[in-house]
Amino acid sequence: MTRVARSPDCGNSPTNAKAEEIALALMGVGDLRVDLLAEGASWERFGAAVTGRAAIAAALGDQPAHEWIEVSEVVTHGKAGSVSGRMQRAGEPPRIFCHVIRFTSAKAGQIAQIVSFDHAG
Repeated sequence: MTRVARSPDCGNSPTNAKAEEIALALMGVGDLRVDLLAEGASWERFGAAVTGRAAIAAALGDQPAHEWIEVSEVVTHGKAGSVSGRMQRAGEPPRIFCHVIRFTSAKAGQIAQIVSFDHAG
């Protein structure tokens, strides 16, 4: 089971908490409800970009296992948010990560685009 240290930035913001939940689901911790994705949503990540609800849902099943994830910062404003921190996959050194999430509106009802990256750090 992945150990997760959550960000203190989410305590007073439902949108921050939602962004953190989405980012963790992208990393294989928890589930991402498919209805949160706009029909033409895209997920740009290392190796390949995927477009559409079904393609993103399928890609979520291919996430590597993590030993631990530490979310250090969550920021949302308007139609965008970012979640960043550190993580370690099984058998690898720690890495830093960031997920940038663009919603279809400032109400954060659906996701239009996700850009994810990680690197040694």
